[in-house]
Amino acid sequence: MNRKNVILIAIIVLSSAVLIYGLEISRGVPAATQEHSMSMGIEIPFIDKDIDLNKGISPDIWDSVPSTEIEMEYQVMVLPWGKSLISPVTVKAFHNERDIYFYMGWKDDTEDRVLGTNRFSDASAVMFPMGDNVQNSSIILGFMSGANVWQWKASQDKEYWLKETPESGAYSDFYYPFEENETLAVSKVVPGSAVNDVFAIRAGTLTPKESQNVEGRGLWDNGMWHVVFKRSLKQADPELDARFDASGNKLVAFAVWDGAKGDRGSRKSISHDWTTFEIIPKGAAR
Repeated sequence: MNRKNVILIAIIVLSSAVLIYGLEISRGVPAATQEHSMSMGIEIPFIDKDIDLNKGISPDIWDSVPSTEIEMEYQVMVLPWGKSLISPVTVKAFHNERDIYFYMGWKDDTEDRVLGTNRFSDASAVMFPMGDNVQNSSIILGFMSGANVWQWKASQDKEYWLKETPESGAYSDFYYPFEENETLAVSKVVPGSAVNDVFAIRAGTLTPKESQNVEGRGLWDNGMWHVVFKRSLKQADPELDARFDASGNKLVAFAVWDGAKGDRGSRKSISHDWTTFEIIPKGAAR
């Protein structure tokens, strides 16, 4: 093989590598492959307090609750991959023997509560695996054994709590292409909560449950999101609802979407590992 052919082959190989890399980056930034394992545990203590989300998220209560820093990574198992990374996320939790509360806090320079053309909502989620066949990694929200996911959305929060219904610019022209004016507005579901209580068995199968049992509310303040989830300790449906009792360690994972960076759907930051949590009964010695 002469020198010119060697140079030509080298150029083709190099160009192909650059092209492949460019295509990958256009879909997002892949995270480094890492060994997954259980993360540090969260103790969920008994606190004789109740949070009425109609009045806010009660920051004074959360100031006294122990916190855990959860490291996040890019979601790289399903396209589109993540392009931005939010890490770490501060997690806190407590129960009062009636309800259980989870808090998620993270830095975000912008408060993104509006959906529109190339505008996306900030969001966060808590995931609890269901069943006995649990993967050794939380890698994505939803997998073959099933998962109960609580997803809070800033846009939905604005509509539900602040009663600010967005004006829809989407219309259906019944007489298209002959009608001059759009006449039939696309119907929109009015949210019954700022949180979607859903079930999934794998990526892309998030399905709203018939009974929506989770409440939630978010507060953006000085470059930080503070989001609180609330649910009864009791299961409304044992097959679809996460189980909370004092029978040892359980598993949880977390996700965050940065609307300003184009996060939506699969494009998000996810917790690197499963995190174990333990519900501490009232009066239990630690």
